Amino acid sequence: MGQQQSKDELLFQKVSYNDVEAIKSLHHEGAGLEWVDKEGRTPLILACTKAELYDVAKTLLELGSNVNAYRSGCNAGTPLHHAAKRGLENTVKLLLLSHDANPLVLNDDFQTPLDIARAKGYSNVVRAIENHICLFSGWMREFYGPSFLELFAPQLLSRRVWVVIVPTGSQNHTKPFKLELVVYASLQDAQPRMVMPLWKANLEEPKSYQTDASVMIVDNSTSTRRSKARRRTFISHTRRWAQVDRQARLKLAAANKGDMKQLNWFCEPMNPPMFLQTSQITTTSVPLSSHDAMNEMAMHSPIPVNISLASANCENKEDGGSRACAVCVDASSEAVCVPCGHVAGCISCLNEIKDKKLGCPVCRANIDQVIKLYHV
Repeated sequence: MGQQQSKDELLFQKVSYNDVEAIKSLHHEGAGLEWVDKEGRTPLILACTKAELYDVAKTLLELGSNVNAYRSGCNAGTPLHHAAKRGLENTVKLLLLSHDANPLVLNDDFQTPLDIARAKGYSNVVRAIENHICLFSGWMREFYGPSFLELFAPQLLSRRVWVVIVPTGSQNHTKPFKLELVVYASLQDAQPRMVMPLWKANLEEPKSYQTDASVMIVDNSTSTRRSKARRRTFISHTRRWAQVDRQARLKLAAANKGDMKQLNWFCEPMNPPMFLQTSQITTTSVPLSSHDAMNEMAMHSPIPVNISLASANCENKEDGGSRACAVCVDASSEAVCVPCGHVAGCISCLNEIKDKKLGCPVCRANIDQVIKLYHV
């Protein structure tokens, strides 16, 4: 056992030295590829942290390293998380295109590799991941300003924006992945100017008879919260009410005037990317935490995706039904934090927050216990 572990550890060490031949030789002699150091790194994770180790990463993947191996702790995430964190575009493409890495896995901070690349400002990595997972991408025109002026000077009240529709990461892997509409001012931007959750938005279908047809998308995700906040304000705050009650709206047209083909493509996204239609083949012998187990389940199971936008008649159910979890915004709020008493999220999210001692998502009070609620 000790001799086998020393071989595995030696292979890990050869990664740092960029010694591809030694890695191949050790693996041929029986050395494993999933040895984990004290910092929670596998050989592949280590190879995905430096640009000069690209050939090592490629070799490890060809030898059978687990491309979706998840590790918690200070180096939480999959190899794709680590490559995205450091802006390694070529490594990211290697993981995605050649070895089917799952880009929708969440790390310990509930971030996908795309979230990390956006936060770090790596626009090249953002484009690489979005190109792999998007259901729509392209230049469009965004209208802004008073709507009555669009009749007289539409060219002065519109601007070119880069628009993508991508699936989001989710902790509830029994439900379809949800879609986000993401708007960038330019292709050089890593951070979006707007992100709109399409599962909470209404879509007004474009009118094909118009010379410059457009589509209006209304984000309803904040309307309920804003209306509740409005009821708590004083009657003298009339102007503030008008601002609070205003919904986020986005009016888009095709990049070229009259291009109904692009506009229809935007309104009816194409079939999901292949990685959303097939199960991910991954195994690991390392014990998994509850968070790891959820991600592992996601990588083993076929991933359903809901690709339809909400219709203009879609009913906002936030008032009538149960509220969404404040953490994953996916499952319903089904558990209460003790002792503060806030019904703040789903049982899995609140248990994980309790384990990390992060406090209640609403009031930040310490959580002594999480109790699941049952509605009759």
